[in-house]
Amino acid sequence: MVATGTHSDGVPVVAYRIARASGEVLAARQDGLDFYAASTVKLAVLVAAARELDAGTASLDETCVATRTFTSQVDGAGEFTIEPDDVDTGLPPDGTPMPLGDVIERMIVVSSNEATNIVTERVGLPAVNLALADAGATSSVFGRKYSDLAAERAGASHRTTAADLCLLMSAVVAGRLASPERTMWMCALLGRQTDRQLTAAVPHGLPYGSKSGWVDGIRHDVAFVGEPGPDALVIAVCTRGYDEPSAEETLKSLGTLALTLA
Repeated sequence: MVATGTHSDGVPVVAYRIARASGEVLAARQDGLDFYAASTVKLAVLVAAARELDAGTASLDETCVATRTFTSQVDGAGEFTIEPDDVDTGLPPDGTPMPLGDVIERMIVVSSNEATNIVTERVGLPAVNLALADAGATSSVFGRKYSDLAAERAGASHRTTAADLCLLMSAVVAGRLASPERTMWMCALLGRQTDRQLTAAVPHGLPYGSKSGWVDGIRHDVAFVGEPGPDALVIAVCTRGYDEPSAEETLKSLGTLALTLA
């Protein structure tokens, strides 16, 4: 079945890349095709935060303030709140102090948009896009905070490709973007993500981690399997135009196939 939405014309499309974190590409199909990235590029926000922690300019214990209201990056557009369907009900009430480490955890583990916006304001959009560039994800962009509809209407978006997601995850797990300590911290967070698609069939005891993303008509996932390092298997799949059950079945099937082939 097909699904339409703001970011999908309803035409079913699947793109993927399967590789080793070292860079060896094992299989690919339409992996340079542009997609709305949804939440997958929160992985780049995580990298930007890890670099701040490495530099000593941020601390996991530093205080942030929970909020669902943010200022648009478009001059004169004022404030916006997270769209009702995307609200993170697990966050404490607005104004509640939270450690930065807890905010980052919600950003990755439950893909909280509010948490992502809080971290993005802390590290800055340029740092997030520098993380993408340093990973070689040159067709990707993190253009705005989530739910900033004024910025979206002005052309600011989140874009990616299956190839770029694979390059970004590969650079993370191979330790090319942060210190060994922060690399393992990032991999552990990715291993706790609650939305498992590509990693659904990973055998018990085998390390893995992933970052998924979805909106109407869009369903993506990028994952690593195996001990973090250059030999880890990395899988990135982007889909457009499928309803959610069909897209999830596609992701799970390709994840299982990649594990079998590898």
